[in-house]
Amino acid sequence: MSESTHLKQFWLMSQYNSLMNDRFYKVVATLRIEERERDMGIFFESIHGTLNHILLADRIWMSRFATCTVHKFSSLADAKLIFEFESLRQILYADFDELQRERSITDKSIEQWLQELTPEILATSLHYTNSSGVERSHELWFALTHFFNHQTHHRGQVTALLNQLGRDYGVTDFPIMYDLAQGAV
Repeated sequence: MSESTHLKQFWLMSQYNSLMNDRFYKVVATLRIEERERDMGIFFESIHGTLNHILLADRIWMSRFATCTVHKFSSLADAKLIFEFESLRQILYADFDELQRERSITDKSIEQWLQELTPEILATSLHYTNSSGVERSHELWFALTHFFNHQTHHRGQVTALLNQLGRDYGVTDFPIMYDLAQGAV
């Protein structure tokens, strides 16, 4: 896969991420607070906890993208980044409406940042210390692949919970992005 293809893929993934987050948050907003916050036996306990985790992890990764390469990104200068955190279970926003607003802000930051990337930047090394204290180093494209995969993984958990609650969240398959680009949806 060429580096320019990687860029196209990541641009599509950021748009997919924004679309799915918008769709999911609208469905989750229809739940009663007890349904959103109920411990349903998944890793981050509840729908609210899982959505908080996704936002926390996104902001942690964005802080790494902002500071752990030789590049400086103007789009991340004012982004809400997280450099220190208590745990990956940390609740950033207990209020759902605030969580929803902050998700939207972060999605816009992700999309703006991706517009700054070039094939050369994707090949740049990213050096950071992970949440377990282990120093890591790999190319930026690899970290971005994980970044988007992580979001999709945890949204998949939310789809299972929404299904258990009888809520329809619509089509989540990635080919919807191709259909949207072709005007088919």
